[in-house]
Amino acid sequence: MSQKLITLSVCLLTSTLLFGQKEKSQKDSLNTNTLEEVIVTANKVEQKQNTTGKVVTVINAAEIQANAGRSIAQILNEQAGLYLPGSLSNRGTVPSIYMRGAASGRTLILIDGMPVGDPSMISNEFDLNLVPLELVDRIEILKGAQSTLYGSDAMGGVINIITKNKAITNWAGEISTGTYGTKKMNLQHGKQIGKFNYSIGFGQESATGFSSATDIVGNKNFDKDGYKNKNWFANINYALNQNWNLKISTQQTSYNADIDYSAFKDDEDNEFHNATKMTGLSLKYKKNKTIFQFQYQQSTQDRQYKNDSADKMYIIFEDNQYTGKSHFADAFFSRMITKNIQWIMGADLRYGSYHQIYNSISEWGPYNDHFKDTFLYQTALYSSLLMNDASNKWLLELGARWNKHNRYDANQTFTISPSYKFNSQIRFMASASTGFKAPSLYQLSYNEKLKPEQSFNTEAGLEFKNNQLFARAVYYNRMIDNGIDYNYIDYNFFNYIQQKVNGLELEMNWKPNAKNTFSANYTFMNGQETNQNRVTTTDTITYNYLLKRPKHSAGIQWANEVSPQLAFSIAARYISKRYDVGGYAEEDVALKSYTLLNVHIQYTFNKHLVLFADAQNIGNEVFQEINGYNAIGQMLMLGLRVK
Repeated sequence: MSQKLITLSVCLLTSTLLFGQKEKSQKDSLNTNTLEEVIVTANKVEQKQNTTGKVVTVINAAEIQANAGRSIAQILNEQAGLYLPGSLSNRGTVPSIYMRGAASGRTLILIDGMPVGDPSMISNEFDLNLVPLELVDRIEILKGAQSTLYGSDAMGGVINIITKNKAITNWAGEISTGTYGTKKMNLQHGKQIGKFNYSIGFGQESATGFSSATDIVGNKNFDKDGYKNKNWFANINYALNQNWNLKISTQQTSYNADIDYSAFKDDEDNEFHNATKMTGLSLKYKKNKTIFQFQYQQSTQDRQYKNDSADKMYIIFEDNQYTGKSHFADAFFSRMITKNIQWIMGADLRYGSYHQIYNSISEWGPYNDHFKDTFLYQTALYSSLLMNDASNKWLLELGARWNKHNRYDANQTFTISPSYKFNSQIRFMASASTGFKAPSLYQLSYNEKLKPEQSFNTEAGLEFKNNQLFARAVYYNRMIDNGIDYNYIDYNFFNYIQQKVNGLELEMNWKPNAKNTFSANYTFMNGQETNQNRVTTTDTITYNYLLKRPKHSAGIQWANEVSPQLAFSIAARYISKRYDVGGYAEEDVALKSYTLLNVHIQYTFNKHLVLFADAQNIGNEVFQEINGYNAIGQMLMLGLRVK
């Protein structure tokens, strides 16, 4: 990190803290909820956000409604420390998730606290297209390695998507339409009957879209790639008594998307189908400060790529089908040992399996391959201690995990996370932790000798909060050994040498009065990776950047409540230059920086009816997230929400 950038960051934080001290004198009863949110992701138990030394960001229900018309990936893409290439591409594109520079598949996705992923994907990634925004009540983002509590895949952090449950009362629905032939609708219903409550809903989305592949010639008449999505869910809660609660839930999403042959190459008959079904239960006991919880979830994933294009090179017909299954079970117990020490201990089991069927016809003749069913499983024991002093100034979180994988030896991870409150407004926090990522089933099917990735992570930061202002600055550092990548020498997966990442995150939220809110964030991410030379494929080289990940990103937003009925927000997002793969044995290519301007307007007729308009990229900037593929142009969505 350059000396100038460090100086600028320190000055920015210092001025923010001084400005906040000045604002303290104003007699204003307004409160921002940035640090008052009750979260569950940091330590698996309910706690206020300002009682953990970990870096947590909450996207609450109000913020989600203020982004109606967008996707989960697009909302996450605007958060500090996160970049999701594919989120602004044509619908049906599977977005990658890069948290603090960690590669795709290194950020663990949770649905209601339970891990989700696709065992047939290269790095066990989860497709965010399978969770429509309309099903979501809130999102908790936990940054930094979290393998101690959450195991494999949590090297970059954890994103917990919490679906609607008790938030639904009676009937609610939404309908919207907009650019690229986009149409969305959903209907939800919920009711409380004594100790029993339920919520159900369904939705669908379609779009005529635009060409996914970029036409660099400009006159090839690439066809539009459409998209169709259908989903439904059901949640049931039953309070067995004042201490025990049972929840049963199920949800299913499936979508079809037209896709192109590859970067810069069109295809009129190439289709992608993806579907998942998740069914689970949660049994929870809570009495005073004692908590016991058991969770179980079974999920299935079905993916199919079908190409029936006789006019395309080499392949005349291709049918590639994947089927995956996942099981997750977790039980943990939490109890106050003393007034100032809380103990959490638990165990979990993860199981995944998949098989693949591949059939093709090309100019060399037919080819058929059936990949046999394969599986893996992991068991683990974990424990954490949360300790604070009598004055509640010091807080120390200690955690350890023992993990056993059926295909490699056991490993251990730890977390140390102290924090200290200088006063009621300023808090220092830090952490040191180790993380791991087990090779995926897909990778192990190619190379059974792969080792798990190992990481060591540190971070330190300052937070400031008063009635009007929240500001946070965090510096982080991560080093990964035995990182897994694809080797073009023998066309197999291998453990590359090392990846180093360090960076800085600045966040600010200021609410000067009842009508206005200003927020801003800035992320600096400096990555270095020793890997196979992508041009020669015969030697090792150190790259001073990470593919598809920007070194600088920033965002700013102004939200204004014009009247009790009318509110609007204006936001800008800047992404600096990135590098992407230029092709096999070719130099990496630079993707230019871009700045997008977005506007959201909401008009409330009454407590039952809300009209909204959401505009993205209103400057119609031409940019690429992925080399050879298009991203959205000027886009407008108009919608009506009924409750």
